[in-house]
Amino acid sequence: MLDRLDPATVSLEQAVAGQYVLEKEIGRGGMGIVFLADDVQLERSVAIKTLPIHLAADAQVRSRFLREARTAGALSHPNIVPIYVAAERDGVVYFVMRYIAGESLADRIARLGTVNARDTVVLLRQLASALSHAHAHGVVHRDIKAENVLLEGESLRAMLTDFGIARLAETKALTATGTVLGTVQYMSPEQVNGDTLDGRSDLYSLGVLAFHMLTGSFPFERSSASAILVAHVNAKPPRMQDVAPSAPAALCAIVDRLLLKSRDERFADGAAVQRALDAVPSIVEGAVHAVVAAAAPIDEPRTVMSSDDAQQVWARAAELQANTGVLTPPPAFTPRDDAGALVTTGYDTALVRNAAVDAGIDAKYVERALAERASAVPATIVPGPQMQKKINPVLGARVKLYYETVIEGELREDGFEEIADEVRRLLGEMVTVSAVGRTLTITTALAAARQGTNMRRLQVNVSSRNGRTTLRGNEDLGQQAMSWFVGLTMGGGFTGGTAVLGAIMGTTHNPLLGFGAMSATLISAFLTARFMFRRTSLKRDVELRDVMQRLVAKAREYVVQPVALPRVISDPPI
Repeated sequence: MLDRLDPATVSLEQAVAGQYVLEKEIGRGGMGIVFLADDVQLERSVAIKTLPIHLAADAQVRSRFLREARTAGALSHPNIVPIYVAAERDGVVYFVMRYIAGESLADRIARLGTVNARDTVVLLRQLASALSHAHAHGVVHRDIKAENVLLEGESLRAMLTDFGIARLAETKALTATGTVLGTVQYMSPEQVNGDTLDGRSDLYSLGVLAFHMLTGSFPFERSSASAILVAHVNAKPPRMQDVAPSAPAALCAIVDRLLLKSRDERFADGAAVQRALDAVPSIVEGAVHAVVAAAAPIDEPRTVMSSDDAQQVWARAAELQANTGVLTPPPAFTPRDDAGALVTTGYDTALVRNAAVDAGIDAKYVERALAERASAVPATIVPGPQMQKKINPVLGARVKLYYETVIEGELREDGFEEIADEVRRLLGEMVTVSAVGRTLTITTALAAARQGTNMRRLQVNVSSRNGRTTLRGNEDLGQQAMSWFVGLTMGGGFTGGTAVLGAIMGTTHNPLLGFGAMSATLISAFLTARFMFRRTSLKRDVELRDVMQRLVAKAREYVVQPVALPRVISDPPI
């Protein structure tokens, strides 16, 4: 329910009227209030966060709130809650983000207690991947904690939220909010000391989170916030193996390293944490990544893969099973370079499959992981039929641009929404989105402010069915051509030529010279229009191909790879 007497609620409701309808308050803390709302135009649920009244009155805080929200909005990762809009209206600052239907990791720990080692590895790997992406884009979270990790539905898909917003805490004293104790539990030593922070500070907090998941407590349990801060800087944390003896030694070693005082002694980045987690054998409840020395069936194709590839397939299949079938984006499988050195040692697919099954991984997840590896080939973006026609020599450039590509596998339902959001980010907010069945069509209507006096006619079509996803992008430059050639040639050229003709006739009374000058003016205007249109066409061509490449990358994050059906092996002919 909404508190109609709360000033922050009333102000936000008035500020977003016509765009969003507030449904209820779903979270409140010292640094923000979060509401569930309906997006009126797109007919979807969103979460809207705004500042409490006492902070919203501070212009510096409002400015930083918006700046950090927009910085976080530039991040695009399957384990980061996307931000759609960050705005200030009538003195109210807010940002709109995707609504995650589920509970926070803090709520889950409070409800169920500790997290088992397998699930801890799965969650940590996703969070390390999200942090690696953020740090690569120069964004440090600064407030990694269980409350800022949302779990989507009943799955183990972790979604990291409040990226960058924690920097607001620097503007107030540590004791200014009711959430300080939860925050100080995760602070890195350099954060306590006020040093310049980098991504390794977030990794320390990730270590605290891992400790909390495995034990239900924190490395430094003290009676006051100040005592906890001192402990982060000076006290040695307990060994993970001592407080969680049932956890795998490899996982305990990772947590211990994340909690080292010196940032130089921790992992270098999130990608290094991911690699270390991939080597934890307990990812499948004690199963060891070992190849079972069993002969492959006689007619099984003996495709050889390297040890690294085999490890990737095992880790991916285990991740799929750990997520109970929830389709998370695959790791970056590296396609084998057949032009390079031949692989003379390694594991054939039959042994990889048998080893995983014997280790307790369901065969369907192994087949999916193998299918993903086989399809890890860059999609080819090809020109459509319109691009095969010869360029009009008069215009000097193409009037119609068209590119398409096909990706193996079908998009999940949320993939369509993510692609639509990606198009908005790439092309601007003024787009029209329509969906019919498994087909999504996005058209632009960028008005005069961005496209001169012309409307931009660009369309993106996404169709996902029959085990594949087709993306098409096309743009009609007819209005641009008309604008340049009619406007410049007929308008500027004819008007200017007529003026030149009149001036020459008035001074020389020589019709031949006058019409010659007029013709030169018209030809010059035409060549200028041709040059300008050709430049516009080439620029739009590059933009369209770039948009298609980005959409392919986004679609790959949400594509469901076709799972191979078990083969029926018949008896060999006699």
